[in-house]
Amino acid sequence: MVMRVALVGAGRFGALHLHAFRSLPVEVAAVCEPDGERRAAVQEEFGIPAGYGSLDELLERESVDLVDVVSDESTHGELVLKAVEAGCHVFVEKPLSMDPAEAGRIRDRTRARGVQVVTGQISRFGAGYQHLRDVLDRGELGRPVNLRFRRDFSRSWFPAFGRRVHPVWESGVHDIDLAVWYAGAPCREVYAVQRRVSGLEYPDTLVAVLTFANDVVATVESAWLVPDAAPQTLRGSLELDGTIDAVTELLGDRGTAAYRLAHDGLSVRTDTALAQPELTLWPTVAGRVSGALAAELGYAVEVAAGTRGNDVIPLDEAVEGIRIAAAVQRSAEQGVRVTLGT
Repeated sequence: MVMRVALVGAGRFGALHLHAFRSLPVEVAAVCEPDGERRAAVQEEFGIPAGYGSLDELLERESVDLVDVVSDESTHGELVLKAVEAGCHVFVEKPLSMDPAEAGRIRDRTRARGVQVVTGQISRFGAGYQHLRDVLDRGELGRPVNLRFRRDFSRSWFPAFGRRVHPVWESGVHDIDLAVWYAGAPCREVYAVQRRVSGLEYPDTLVAVLTFANDVVATVESAWLVPDAAPQTLRGSLELDGTIDAVTELLGDRGTAAYRLAHDGLSVRTDTALAQPELTLWPTVAGRVSGALAAELGYAVEVAAGTRGNDVIPLDEAVEGIRIAAAVQRSAEQGVRVTLGT
């Protein structure tokens, strides 16, 4: 049986999901997008038969197996709960929610309704990040001591986010999730600082220190200050040229390991730009969107179909990440250490 999917949110990233779904055994049966013009354009381009302005209307009129939530961050939790209550499985782009209490309700209702919710923590599906986890699991580094994460973005992108959402929910949440994955213990304390360079509502830079119950310490740094002259790492499918420069380092008592998302192993030089396209997240290969995005959507389809368990990004770990992210924002805004209960 082919799984019927409904897409919620037909923006730039929603369209990227639709490209990836073309390689999966699914039927995109409906799209929900409040912008009628955008909705019609996406329906025509991808051959989606039904379009709706609200998820309530879609769920009332359509029978779907999996709801794919790719809307603005602030709407995720509410939309996930609606889909869960309708008895649908859910894939939701990060973050699962921006409210720890709401994230907890999602976990409770998911269990009660007997459905699955997969959060799009894409890094867990990147081969480099997975390899680091395997190295840890094999004990090659000994006991984990410090985890270091740095993720920098094009300065030109920031106005689109600096008025919309705190960067802990856009960029920091990736590395918070990796810290949860690698540390293997609950977080017990958070301290963070932030700075505003552009003068927008939200900070351009953020640094957080996370201390876990097993004494592993993680540092998470995020900045939106990469100049336009930097090598482009994103090109093509997302229709957003620019740079993501991300580095992850694991330090154990018997070894270290590191992974850089983009590097000069692949480079394209022209009269107008230097590009070093990254091949982890959503590269287009032979005309199809592949990489970690295709892998995580394929994983969500398998979880929803019941052919595998939700073991790569368990909902409990997604909820823990939301708890930490909210504490990071509170600490950064108030200048205080935040202790997290177990």
